[in-house]
Amino acid sequence: MKKTFSASAIAALGLAAALLAAPAAYSAEQPAIPAGETISTWVENGENGRYLLQLLEGGVPAGETEITGTILSDTDCAPDADGINHCKNEIRLEDGSVLKGVNNHRMSVNRCLKPGETVKVSQLADGWAVVLIEDATESR
Repeated sequence: MKKTFSASAIAALGLAAALLAAPAAYSAEQPAIPAGETISTWVENGENGRYLLQLLEGGVPAGETEITGTILSDTDCAPDADGINHCKNEIRLEDGSVLKGVNNHRMSVNRCLKPGETVKVSQLADGWAVVLIEDATESR
């Protein structure tokens, strides 16, 4: 009986360790949401037409707090293991520059940014911008 208990205890500990490690593996795919942001999970990103965009290239020009832009592209939207989409977007800003970023969101909850639509872009933090759809009532 002692050997059976020991084997069961070891198996239970192994299962517990595997279960505790699983969320860490999934969360490794998700970037951390910047401190002070209004969303608590990527599922919320895009609510009311407000998207947090992880910048890859470019940003809001120095001296500007907000600038108008046009969505050029929305690609690579396959979901990850958590069902979060990491869509790549390009936005041409009114000064002619192009911003490139990743829109981490759940497409089934909040739609993707649409090529051709007009948005307002503001710098949030280093490496992050907020993209606001001009007609937020259309965001649903």
